[in-house]
Amino acid sequence: MKIIELLNETPLPSDWDSSKFNTSNSFKSIVDYALERSKKIGAGSSRIAFEVEYEGRPTILKIAKNEKGLAQNEVESKMLSDGYIEKMELTIPLIDYDTTNKQPLWIHTEKANKVTEKKLCKLLHCDNLFQLIQMVKSKYKSSSLYARYYNELKEINTEEELEVLEELVDNLYTLSKDFNIALGDFQKLNSWGLYKERPVIIDIGLSMEVYDLHYKK
Repeated sequence: MKIIELLNETPLPSDWDSSKFNTSNSFKSIVDYALERSKKIGAGSSRIAFEVEYEGRPTILKIAKNEKGLAQNEVESKMLSDGYIEKMELTIPLIDYDTTNKQPLWIHTEKANKVTEKKLCKLLHCDNLFQLIQMVKSKYKSSSLYARYYNELKEINTEEELEVLEELVDNLYTLSKDFNIALGDFQKLNSWGLYKERPVIIDIGLSMEVYDLHYKK
C-alpha cells in the first residue's frame, strides 16, 4: 500500500527528512524510517503510535496503516477537535492532524502515561471499568440496574465524588449517543491514560459506523 502524502507541516523532529513522507514511498518504508528515529509505543489492527519529541516534550504521532486506520483517524480528529467534547476534559489534547487528505493519515496528540485499572477507577470513583460502562448503558434504559450500581458506590464515595461520577457517566453516554462512539472501547484499559494526573481517553476513533464498515463480520 502506498502512503497518501504525509504533510511537511507534521511536527516531525528537526533531524527527520520530510521528503521521506510522500506518496512515492510505501507504508513499510515510512514505518521503517520512523522506527529508526523514534520509539514505537503501540500498534493495533489499523494504526501505529510513535513517541516523538515536540517543543521539548514527548508526544504521540498516530499513523494509519490501512483503510481502517484512515477511518479511525477521521473520527478521532473530529472528536478531539470538537469544542463541546474539549470542555468535558475527558480526552487527550490534540496538537495537530493531517488536513490535506480526504481522511487524516496522521494525528498528533499529547502523551498520556499508562495507568493501572485500580488507580484509574479510584480517580473515576468506580470499582472497575466494566461497572462504569454498565452504569452508562443502564442509566437511561434500566433504572433499577443503575440504582444498584449507584447504591454500591455510595458506600465508598462522598457526595461530591458521586456527583463527579454522575457527570462522567453522562459525558460517556453523550459520546455514545450523540457522537456514535462504541462504548465497549471505553471498557478497555488501554483506551485510557493519565495526562497531568487526570484520567483521559486516548483512543476514541472507533465509531459504530467505522465498526460496521471495517470490523463487523
